[in-house]
Amino acid sequence: MELFQPINYWAILVCGIIAMGIAALWYSPMLLGKVWVDSLDKTEEELKRDFKPVKAYSISFIAQIVMAYILARILSYVNATTPEEGIRIAFMVWFGFTATTMTVNMLFEGKNFKHFLVDSGYNFIVTILYGMILGLWH
Repeated sequence: MELFQPINYWAILVCGIIAMGIAALWYSPMLLGKVWVDSLDKTEEELKRDFKPVKAYSISFIAQIVMAYILARILSYVNATTPEEGIRIAFMVWFGFTATTMTVNMLFEGKNFKHFLVDSGYNFIVTILYGMILGLWH
């Protein structure tokens, strides 16, 4: 019996692509983009001034791949091999690490609760989907 389940790198790549697609929709003006911009106390012009899209999207994609890989490794360690188990572990990871870290950041950086809800909501959806995908496609 193997101690750890093998990692499915295709599933990790799919997770990264899905996360970028969700971000494009989530932060679009059609959904929560305007709410997010308003929560920053900056204008869209101020945000665009120093924005480097290739750098931002490249690093974001790499970060999503790393996040999916680490979650896949955790699922392997606990031998989670179903979508339900993946979702359960993903929720614990999101709640225990992402939500708590973002709460502390919100408090010390003076960000408002609306900003927290938009960003943590995105991370919640992505992490739960990662758990489902990685649990299903192990």
